[in-house]
Amino acid sequence: MIKRNHLKKCMLFFLFSYCCYAQDISAHEGHGHSHDTIITIGKNTFAHLQSILLTYQVVYSHLVKKELSEITDLAKQLEDSAQQGIRTESKGAGHHMIQHILEGAGNLKKAKSLQESQEAFASISNALFPFFESWPNQLKRNGLKICHCKKGHRWLQPKSDPTVCPYSSAESLIYPYLKEGENE
Repeated sequence: MIKRNHLKKCMLFFLFSYCCYAQDISAHEGHGHSHDTIITIGKNTFAHLQSILLTYQVVYSHLVKKELSEITDLAKQLEDSAQQGIRTESKGAGHHMIQHILEGAGNLKKAKSLQESQEAFASISNALFPFFESWPNQLKRNGLKICHCKKGHRWLQPKSDPTVCPYSSAESLIYPYLKEGENE
């Protein structure tokens, strides 16, 4: 109950943030999709992305703790947000990104083990990375960082939290991922 109330408050915060910063979103519609294409979303889809990111972070925290009891409910929330995003994002790379998030959420919902949950989480992460690599200012705006571990896994997590790999069975030395020339 408390977690749901916290989740609702966070979602409202992100929606409020969207309203305040909507004019600053640097996303352009209409680009084709390739690995070199800038991932963009429309302003209407941004609120759904915020909801996806909020739920993604809760899934991350559960995977770090190896707690799978609420993963199915969280995956359903991811699916709902992604479906709404698909409705608002007409076509192009942003639509493609949201489709991959929806597929990953479906796989997460069906996951029966920690490993299957981690694989589904990885597919959602991989769908999100091109957007944040295209718009690194969105990492800062959302208080996130892209992290990676020595085994090559990558994920997003809150910038203020200590970096912990959701894929490892034991905590290991992990470094935040920064492109050349970026400051943490």
